[in-house]
Amino acid sequence: MAEKLILDLTTKLQLAQNPSAQESCSKSIYRIPKNLIDVNSQAYEPKLVSFGPYHHNSRHLLPMEESKCSALFQFHRRIARASKTPNDVLIAMRKVEPRLIAYYDDLQVEDDDKDCLERGQFCRHGWLKEKDEFLKIMIVDSCFALEIMLADKRLTAGEQSEYDSHDPIFGVERMIYVVPDLKRDMLLLENQLPLLALTTLAAIDGSGIEDVNSLIRAFYNLSSASPEDQIMDECFHILDMYRKISTSEGEYLPSYEQNIQSATNLRNVGVSFCKSKTNSFRDISFNGDILSLPQLKVDDTTESLLLNLMAFERLHVTVGNKVTAYVFFMDDLINTVDDIALLRNEEIIKCFVGRDENISKIFNKITKEAILTGFTDGIIGVNSLGFFILYTSGYRCVPMGTGTYLWIPVFTDVHQCVPAMGNAGYPIWVPLCTTSGYVLYTLCTSGYL
Repeated sequence: MAEKLILDLTTKLQLAQNPSAQESCSKSIYRIPKNLIDVNSQAYEPKLVSFGPYHHNSRHLLPMEESKCSALFQFHRRIARASKTPNDVLIAMRKVEPRLIAYYDDLQVEDDDKDCLERGQFCRHGWLKEKDEFLKIMIVDSCFALEIMLADKRLTAGEQSEYDSHDPIFGVERMIYVVPDLKRDMLLLENQLPLLALTTLAAIDGSGIEDVNSLIRAFYNLSSASPEDQIMDECFHILDMYRKISTSEGEYLPSYEQNIQSATNLRNVGVSFCKSKTNSFRDISFNGDILSLPQLKVDDTTESLLLNLMAFERLHVTVGNKVTAYVFFMDDLINTVDDIALLRNEEIIKCFVGRDENISKIFNKITKEAILTGFTDGIIGVNSLGFFILYTSGYRCVPMGTGTYLWIPVFTDVHQCVPAMGNAGYPIWVPLCTTSGYVLYTLCTSGYL
C-alpha cells in the first residue's frame, strides 16, 4: 500500500509542470473564480464580442464572428498595399505564439466543465492540441480589436470610413451605438488579448498604426501627466494599461489606522469636498479642511469596469491593489443617497444613468468578496490621515482664517488647545485636556501629522 502511494505521488510530481519564471511573470489573463462571479456574473461576461479563447464560441457572441471576417478582409487589403501577404502575418504571429500562450492562465477546457456549459460555451478539449486554433483566434480577434479602435479614431476625426455606411458594426451610424458595449467588452479580464498580439499585427498593418498605445489611449480617452513610456512599460493587455493610467497620479494608499466616515458625516464636522486635479484613483488628498477626490463618471459600464480591475489586482499578485483601495475608500464614504447627492453636487461623481440609490448600491455591493491588502506601515494613508483619527475621536474642524484650522472636541474650550504644524503645512490645534488630545498632540509634534 505504501509503495503504491509513493509511486502515485512520484508520478504526479513527474507530470507536474513547474512554470518558468518568465511564464509566471507573463501569465496575466485569468478565469474569474466562482466566488467573484457569484457577486455579479454579468459583470465579467461579454455582451457583444469575444476576444481570445475563454469566450470563443459562446452562443450569444456568435453573430459577431461575421463582423470579425469583415475586419480581417479590410486588414488584408491594407497589408496588400504595404506589399505584405497573409503568410507574412502567419510567420510573424507564429514567432510570438509561445509567448502569447504564456499570457493565459488556463487554456484547457474539459468536456464536462459545468461552469463552461452554464455560461453558454461550446466546450472543447485541449485548445493547444487543435492545430493552429489558438493562433487563428489570436490573429482574427486582434485584427478586429485594432479595426474597432482605428475605425473609432477615424470617425472622431471626421475621416472617411473604409466600410459601407450600412455595415452592422463599422457603419458610421451603427458605431455610435455599439462602441460603448465594445469598449466594455474589451476591458473584461477574461476577454483580454495580449498587447504583444496587437503590436505584432500593427507592425504589419499598412494603415500607419505606429503606436498601439496611443490608439488605445484615444479609444478610451485616457490621459496622464506621467511620461507615457513609464506607464506603458511592460503592459500585459488593454485592461492592465487602463489600470496603470488610471492610477498613475497621486500617492494614496490604505492605512491600518484608516477609519473613514461617510461623506455627510465628514461635512457635518466641517469638511469640504472638491475634485482632484486628475481622475487618477490615487489622487486623494486632505489639506486643511478640504478632502480632494478624483471625479468618477458613473454609467452602465462602471460596475463591470471596477470589478474587472479589482479581479485583476487580486489574481495578479505583483500589480498591487490601487483600484481596490479606491473602491474601499468610496464604499466607506458612501452609505446613503445623501452621500451620493453631496459628492454629485461637488462633481466628484458624475452620473450618466440611474438614481442616486443605485450608485450607492454599486459601491456597497462590489466590495463583497473583495480583499484589501498592502497597507502602509504608518498611519498616513491620505496625505493627512490624522484628520480621520481626529474625527473619530469626536473632533470638529473650525476654520480660523489665514490657513489655520482648529480641531476641537465638541465640549472643549478653545483656550485649552495648543497649535501643532501638520505635514500639509497647516497648523493643527490640539486640546490637551483629554488623553486622546495628548496622543494627537504627540503625533503632531512627532511629525506624523
